[in-house]
Amino acid sequence: MSKPTTSTRQPDVADEQGGGEEHPDVFRQVAAWIVSLAAQSWLISMAFHMLLMIVMALILGTIHAATTSNVREIEVVEEFEADLPEVTHFEVGHTPLDPTELSTETLTLMQAPSVEAQFNDDSPVFEEAGGGVAGAESSFGGLGGFSVDAIGTGPVVTGPGGVDGGGGFGKNAGTGGAGSGFGSRGTGMREAMLGSGGTKQSERAVAAALNWIARHQNKNGSWSLNHAPNCKSGLCSCPGDADSDPAATALALLPFLAAGQTHQSKGPYQKNIGAGLNWLINNQRKDGDLSAGGGHQMYAHGLAAIALCEAYGMTQDSRVGYAAQAALNFIQAGQNRQGGWRYQFKSIDSDTSVFGWQVMALKSGQMARLSVTPDSFEGCRLYLRQCSSGRYGNEFSYAPGGGPTNTMTSVGLLTSQYLGARRDDPVIVGGIEYLMGNKPTMDARNVYFWYYATQVMHNVPGKQWDEWNRQMRRLLIETQDKNGCAAGSWNPLQPQPDPWGRQGGRLMVTSLSALTLEVYYRYLPLYQLDKKQTEEDLNKVK
Repeated sequence: MSKPTTSTRQPDVADEQGGGEEHPDVFRQVAAWIVSLAAQSWLISMAFHMLLMIVMALILGTIHAATTSNVREIEVVEEFEADLPEVTHFEVGHTPLDPTELSTETLTLMQAPSVEAQFNDDSPVFEEAGGGVAGAESSFGGLGGFSVDAIGTGPVVTGPGGVDGGGGFGKNAGTGGAGSGFGSRGTGMREAMLGSGGTKQSERAVAAALNWIARHQNKNGSWSLNHAPNCKSGLCSCPGDADSDPAATALALLPFLAAGQTHQSKGPYQKNIGAGLNWLINNQRKDGDLSAGGGHQMYAHGLAAIALCEAYGMTQDSRVGYAAQAALNFIQAGQNRQGGWRYQFKSIDSDTSVFGWQVMALKSGQMARLSVTPDSFEGCRLYLRQCSSGRYGNEFSYAPGGGPTNTMTSVGLLTSQYLGARRDDPVIVGGIEYLMGNKPTMDARNVYFWYYATQVMHNVPGKQWDEWNRQMRRLLIETQDKNGCAAGSWNPLQPQPDPWGRQGGRLMVTSLSALTLEVYYRYLPLYQLDKKQTEEDLNKVK
């Protein structure tokens, strides 16, 4: 008797009928088994290849984060209306003139505490505190450090310090006792007796501003410069004339991020932030454009790109990172031969105002370890040289060949710092002198100028920063609205009109004012580094 072969050939008709074989039943059983085996092998092969294709799709469709920790994606908003929480009205109450604690806990202190007493260390004599940057052992975030590997936002996310010299966002607000108010000066922990028990003072002005912004969010998750339709307890005056929901949404999101709040942190505004990010991402075009077809394309896009880069840097959310990288690619593709940008993508001319937002987006992306080409930054340096003037090249114009202005000088100085200018560079030394000759006063109100200039000054700790900071902080705190639906915001036309007030309205002025007050929590001073550090090392941090 010949043995059956284990081939996959199906038996022919003669075999099935038993022709020429001694045991047809046995062969029929073997043939059936062979057919069954072949079918199972085919199914296994198909399943394996389907699984392989799914894995490859997931790998190719995801931005690799710089950390191996689990990444949670934002849920896509499919409905027109976002699931936004009801935001409780915030009482501003007493606001300390010096920065205190800004955390998830203090942001939820809706009732204004009454301050009964104030102490500085154990000294029997109280001395008014200084301008207040973090002490030497503070764990504030550093320029160059949001730590992209594991950002430390206190109880929100734990992690080591920032990139290289940056300190990461730490859970403590640093110390700020009596003294010069900068660097390692703060050694006294200021304590206030609030109500019946001793507790830390909250950052009332910033907390109230975030509350106002959250209360004026659109139902679809975006914000508008015309905030009036979202007023719930009386009408807030001064809506903005400009129509750009992407710019408004970015301006609204940035103060939350500066306070360490994200769509992944268990804070009071988690859903508000998540809905805002979702709206930006869902309205992004395939080429990366975030302007949603509105006017002033690159203004809106630059602001929105900064928000996405900061959100990705703080969370490593791959969906946010993918959108942020696409936004950075759009900025780099739109840079013109002058090295700058203007209102529209690939404009042949440039202006310093639009330029500033694009540079900040590129640097935020670089700090978040997204891809930015060195050629883009070299083009930015080229543009700044075309706009600079003055004895040391420390004054900047709105466009190449124009005359310098306060606002554009502040933009030019901050971007110069970001692009590698050292503390002892004549541009920076002369720039600090220029700004100190234009210290903030309500008679010369200009929140756009203050926003940039405060960052420039904060990057250079010292007596001049302390003087600037005291004056800036007092002015903003004293002019913040304290009552009604407007509580926590700033009126763009009162007590003096802001030059950008009618266009950007209450939302823009409130956002930039809050960000100016949050400068202590966002970055360590840029030049609080070893003075002997080489230019190459410094560029790695910035």
